Amino acid sequence: MTDWGDESGQPQGGGSVANRVAELERLWLEVHDGQPRTSALEGMLHETRQLALEAPAAGYPKVADLASIMEVMLSPAVHDLEPLTGEFKDILRDYIQAVIRLSGEPPDLLAKADGESAEDDAEAAEHSAMVFILEPHARLARDVAYQVEHFGYRVLTIGSFGELVRLARQYQPHAVVMDLEPLHDRLELAAACRQLRASISRGLPIILLSEQADLESRLAAARAGVDAYLVKPFDMHELIDQLDQLSAEHEQEPFHIIIVEDSATQATYFSTLLSKAGMVPTVVSDPMDLLDVLAENAADLVLMDMYMPGCNGMELARVIRQFPRFASIPIVYLSAETEIDRQLDAMSLGGDDFLTKPINPAHLIRSVAIRAERARNLRTFMLTDNLTGLLNHTRIKEQLHSEVARAARHGTTLAFAMLDIDHFKSVNDTYGHHVGDRVIKTLARVLKQRLRKTDYIGRYGGEEFAVILVDADEREARSILDEIRVSFSKIRQFTSGGGFVATFSGGVASFPGAKDAVSLALEADKALYVAKKAGRNRICAHISK
Repeated sequence: MTDWGDESGQPQGGGSVANRVAELERLWLEVHDGQPRTSALEGMLHETRQLALEAPAAGYPKVADLASIMEVMLSPAVHDLEPLTGEFKDILRDYIQAVIRLSGEPPDLLAKADGESAEDDAEAAEHSAMVFILEPHARLARDVAYQVEHFGYRVLTIGSFGELVRLARQYQPHAVVMDLEPLHDRLELAAACRQLRASISRGLPIILLSEQADLESRLAAARAGVDAYLVKPFDMHELIDQLDQLSAEHEQEPFHIIIVEDSATQATYFSTLLSKAGMVPTVVSDPMDLLDVLAENAADLVLMDMYMPGCNGMELARVIRQFPRFASIPIVYLSAETEIDRQLDAMSLGGDDFLTKPINPAHLIRSVAIRAERARNLRTFMLTDNLTGLLNHTRIKEQLHSEVARAARHGTTLAFAMLDIDHFKSVNDTYGHHVGDRVIKTLARVLKQRLRKTDYIGRYGGEEFAVILVDADEREARSILDEIRVSFSKIRQFTSGGGFVATFSGGVASFPGAKDAVSLALEADKALYVAKKAGRNRICAHISK
């Protein structure tokens, strides 16, 4: 056996974890050195299951992660679904050695507490971000709080710095907006920032409001660790922009990877690796099902075996490239093929990269992540509107067709809304196009903050927006959009001459009330026309004849 104990010969690592690792190694040697018995494989499966459950509480979360991967690898072999190949044994050996090494290290005594903290953070993230405002002038404090709340933030106005620190320690805000006036000099500002951040368990963005526009004051704020500096009188939209950038979680949607692999063991192995890396894998065991899966899912990358029953990877790649909507999805081949000319031939027929088996897990994860991120960034430029960051006209129409097809297959409902900013030409003529653009961006921001992540929002053109509300009917969609309409109408649009408020009108229709995507869009547009004719600043639903 590998020497993994201390000088006394006893395993390091606590209690049952150490015992289970020792038993796992014993069973592995039995499988590796001789003709494997079913009982040995079953024993390994049992030990990995128990390690995955017990190791986190004992302070070995990484051991649990590796054990869970081995568990899913072993299951097909135990049930005679896959042969115990040399490649499989090599992979399993690497994991066993890693588990032995990690279990010999001192336990992470904070692992359990960290896990609970992560759960608490996840629960808190479901609520709106909280912003604290320290502003001595009550009228300005109320005005700032009133406007910020309409952009989806929870706001607490505070009267003194001492109270700010105390409440920050208790409620852990996502950002602080702080007036410089209560702090009389630059040294106090630096000390205040340090004290404030010391009371927060995570990074705390600080936005400073000041009467001073000179470089020295800005430099002092930067040295104190201030994240943004706004000079009074400031543009409220600039404050919102800073809050959006600084307080957002910036959690990227996980990459969705399609794995085309006929071997259940290999598919499970690759799928588990990518899942552990935070990606969302979908396994396609029959290559003939790939087009249906691609039509149903927004894939970031296809990871494909080169040689499969029925067709090879090169043939399948050529078929995928026949569809313009799939043209930007990277295809990465995964094969034991080492002949360079064959690899180049494969890539010339629609592939983007070639990974040779057996592949180091870290290399696989990084290669897939790099390719998927690059493709997603490129697709974002192609599919989104430059001003708002929403889906552009072409993409929102394509998405509507896709969602209607999905709803038809699954027998679910779908609502579609057309929105239009009221009297927008008058806004441009009166205040200028730069103010008009700001109104458009404000509505885009409110829609993104108030709608669900599963909904789709697009800029249909000019001051028009389109919204797809998944699993919603006309009544639900109208209620949701009406709340957004009321909130948007209370946001003050600031200009050099004062300010104004803007409103929008909307029309809603639903599927299966409308027979297809084209009819759905026409009915929503008709309902929008009714809303405008009835006086604007309202949401109307399509009335079936």
